[in-house]
Amino acid sequence: MKRVIGLLLVSIAALLVAGCLGSSPLPAGEQTVSPAAVVTEPSVSQNLIPEPTDVIPPVYAVTVEVGKNTVSINPYISVSFRGGPGQEFTQTMIATVFRSDGITESGRAGYPQVGSEILLTGTTGNDRVAVDVTLVTGETYRVYDALVPFRNLNP
Repeated sequence: MKRVIGLLLVSIAALLVAGCLGSSPLPAGEQTVSPAAVVTEPSVSQNLIPEPTDVIPPVYAVTVEVGKNTVSINPYISVSFRGGPGQEFTQTMIATVFRSDGITESGRAGYPQVGSEILLTGTTGNDRVAVDVTLVTGETYRVYDALVPFRNLNP
């Protein structure tokens, strides 16, 4: 019985001390506002800045070729797999175009062979193209990231 009363007194004392150390209420009319997370979409100009490509081990190295059609009514972008020492280890090739009008489009080729091609819609402006390859080991490398300008053949 003495233990129960002792524990009760210690509990009451702890509650009193905790109540005295609490924060004081805010004066009338003031409110606490916690900072809200601000989510910003990357602007079109930020998407058009190429990033460095990855250093791929020589045994897994592959080459891609990127080009843009010169006809202004259909300025598609072609991404061709050109092979290399790592072509037998390449599981997927994913090409992403960040268009100058703000639209992003991706295409994929599974187990690409020399000449495998991905066609994406481009614009008559500068578009950024990024190409990632995923190896059978599960590692993904960015092998190409550059601006692809439109070059009209008729000046």
